[in-house]
Amino acid sequence: MKDDRGELDLTKRIEDLTSELKSVKELEESHRELNGKLQQELADCKRDNVILAHDNATLSNRLRDAGK
Repeated sequence: MKDDRGELDLTKRIEDLTSELKSVKELEESHRELNGKLQQELADCKRDNVILAHDNATLSNRLRDAGK
């Protein structure tokens, strides 16, 4: 069905803006979910980095002690 309302019709403008707002809210929710996943992945990487640094230090100490 053809919409014969012009660009200056306020009800049409409200409908357009409402539709756009809905799309933006959906996008925002998607970004929130992705951000949460990325924050968790970052926390995991930081935890793993601490573990690896500790393991590296332990192995370095063993090599140093073995060389004495």
